[in-house]
Amino acid sequence: MIKILLLVIALIAGLIVGPDLAGNQGYVLISAANQTIEMSVSTLIILVVFAFAALFILEWLIRKIFSLSSSTRGWFSGRKSKKARALTNDGLLKLLEGDWKQSEKLVMKGAAHSDAPLLNYLAAAEAAQGRGDVDSRDRYLQQAADFGTDRLATSLTRAKLQFRQGQYEEALASLQGLVDANPRNPILLTLLKDTYLQLQDWQALLRLMPSLKRVKAVTNSEAENLEQRAECGLMAHIATQKGSDGLLAHWNSLSRAARQQPKLIACLVQQLISRHADSEAYIILRENLKKHPDETLISLVPELRLPDYHPAILKLQDLLRYNENNPVTHSALGQLYFREGKWAEARTHFEKALEIRPDVTDYAWLVDTLEKLNESGAANSLSREALKLALPHKE
Repeated sequence: MIKILLLVIALIAGLIVGPDLAGNQGYVLISAANQTIEMSVSTLIILVVFAFAALFILEWLIRKIFSLSSSTRGWFSGRKSKKARALTNDGLLKLLEGDWKQSEKLVMKGAAHSDAPLLNYLAAAEAAQGRGDVDSRDRYLQQAADFGTDRLATSLTRAKLQFRQGQYEEALASLQGLVDANPRNPILLTLLKDTYLQLQDWQALLRLMPSLKRVKAVTNSEAENLEQRAECGLMAHIATQKGSDGLLAHWNSLSRAARQQPKLIACLVQQLISRHADSEAYIILRENLKKHPDETLISLVPELRLPDYHPAILKLQDLLRYNENNPVTHSALGQLYFREGKWAEARTHFEKALEIRPDVTDYAWLVDTLEKLNESGAANSLSREALKLALPHKE
């Protein structure tokens, strides 16, 4: 713009000054080496103006040529990007359809000119794992990581694929470095929870529970079940490592609320029974049945191996005074009487339990009891009833 302005000014000046100089044009001599050039001042002015004009036109032509070249490059680049988007789109559709080989081929062809090559490499990694090529999967994941645009997305994809491949230790390693920077990411926390479950890392899962609840990654019911499962798993681990004494010490270290949960009490009792600490298990059952006559706990009483079942029988009979129609209590009493050889009493309680609700296990106990009483006919008839109950109903 400035150059054009200068050219216009020069032309105007020439038009103004030209007539004045027409009668007195002056004289210009240019000497260079052995060459001399002579001209009037007005001629020199005109030549300079034309020279400037020629330079402006040449500059304009050069700019046009380069602009055309840039436009051509832009056209080719846009065409490649458009093709890359089409390849990526088709590849992602093939990925959803489960055509792993074709998906991998398409997304990788589109990666070079893709608007978001990170997505291409992540999709290629998933497709490679789908066809069972873990080495190619890891190579694509590394290429995705080299972009460095979204470390979280790459690491989460890596961990998900490792988890689905059963590489739980590797998945855990991929996730642990992300928690501090992303403590409220529900996808990360959920995947970490699933990994802890597979690895049976119960203590880590219990530490994770507050975060899961804080971001509402689990419902209240799911959180309760997970905490109970983790506590039961931890008790099993401690019982294996430290025996019944270590298990009881751990139990006493739990909160009062936890020690009142029937499911956790049942886990403790089962672990004690498996360690032949039946007397300790009975003491815990007896104390808790006073406060929580839970059917799960009642059903554990017959599993005890006690030197004397009489106190346990008295306890169950006491429970019947509060709920005489509890089939689980009648079944438990029947089993204890059976163990003591008191067939008539066992029969009474098994029949009462079956009268309240049919149960294949109680039918089996009653059949054994009748055979002990030499009532084979009744036992056979009862076996047929039990068989009908056990077989699926036909419409």
